[in-house]
Amino acid sequence: MLQRKYKTFVKAFVCALAVLQGTDNLFAQQQLSLAESKELALKNNHRIGKAREDVTASRSEKQIADVTAKPKIDASATAFYFGEPLNTMLPEYGFAPMVSVTQPIYTGGKIKYGKQMAETNIEMSIAQQRLVEDDVLLATETAYWIVVQAKEEIKMEQQVKKQLASHYTFLNNQFQAGIIYKNDVLRAKVLQNENEARLQAAENKLIVAKKRLIQLTGIEQTDIDVVGTLSDDEFRNHEMLQSTQAHRPEVDLATSAIKMSELTKNMLRADLKPTVGLSLNGMAAFGKEGINFGDPTKNSMLTYFGMLSVKIPVFDWGSKREKVKQQEANIRSAEYGLKELQSQINVEIEQATLNLQLQANNIDLMQASLIEADENLKLSNDRFQAGTITGEDVLIAETLWQRAYSSMLDAKVRYKIAEAVYHKAIGQIKQ
Repeated sequence: MLQRKYKTFVKAFVCALAVLQGTDNLFAQQQLSLAESKELALKNNHRIGKAREDVTASRSEKQIADVTAKPKIDASATAFYFGEPLNTMLPEYGFAPMVSVTQPIYTGGKIKYGKQMAETNIEMSIAQQRLVEDDVLLATETAYWIVVQAKEEIKMEQQVKKQLASHYTFLNNQFQAGIIYKNDVLRAKVLQNENEARLQAAENKLIVAKKRLIQLTGIEQTDIDVVGTLSDDEFRNHEMLQSTQAHRPEVDLATSAIKMSELTKNMLRADLKPTVGLSLNGMAAFGKEGINFGDPTKNSMLTYFGMLSVKIPVFDWGSKREKVKQQEANIRSAEYGLKELQSQINVEIEQATLNLQLQANNIDLMQASLIEADENLKLSNDRFQAGTITGEDVLIAETLWQRAYSSMLDAKVRYKIAEAVYHKAIGQIKQ
């Protein structure tokens, strides 16, 4: 009996362990590369999704514009009942279905311009989608490298924490033995407190950066991790900058806006022209005798009629012509805006290029500083062990090393972000 209970307990324990392992796998961190992060952002980001739906809506608008010139068929039905005294003059009750066909014949070009405007609207919505995608991708790359930076800062501060703890223990032992003064121990304790504050700040920075990356990529995991690093191998060959012709969605958007303004001007001019429309209608009526006006003895009727409408603008105090002039001024204003935008983009590219070169140079400088700080720390430890310098000198060397390492991390992240800004400036951030 006891053996059977023991077997049952073992089985339950194994099942529970399997469930826990499955739960661990379920909530395991998703490892993301930079390329995967950008791909997820393009697929799941809410801003991009909104822009994508705007493109779909503009395509539907184009389909609507394409059928404007085609005839439209409508059907309607009316039932009626008249009481006294109207039923003495009209049929007392009846039912009248009707079918009508309307066809625009001449609209002054409005239908043609409407189709062109719908097509241009698609171009504008696509350019707007590209603009949103570029903004989101830049934000994604920035968030990605900030996550990497925060992880590296945590590693560094944890390493510094171990070094300071070891150094504090050594100094405290020497103080207890009466070899050194207490102020050396207090300096080490101050550095430990500063290190703990920096470590907590780096951990908070990592949490916020991960949340930002999750929001941009649109994934549902509560926690993620990135596979990118700030190793020297990734920065060994700085990007060779070459002059390139930028293809920016802002230019496409502004160009399409000018085109839309031109079409709007043509539509306003079309308001000065006459419009002609044709309508054909067929009607039936069923009810009490007398509903057929041609033969009052019948209780049904079939008939048809056609209508031709012509609308000619005659006089409006010149308001329509002023609208055309107003639109022409708007077009000239938009053209100046496009030229200004192109100038701004050229300046932006130049600025991004110079900044990227600056950050590349900073990496080289910070790398040299880190090598020197590392060598200085090793020499300081050796000289301290030999008794030729004080503990204060070692603490200064450790502080210099920490600053040099932190500056190196910052320089590498600044370079990566500057690289993304440069690619966005030349319209190649998706590559």
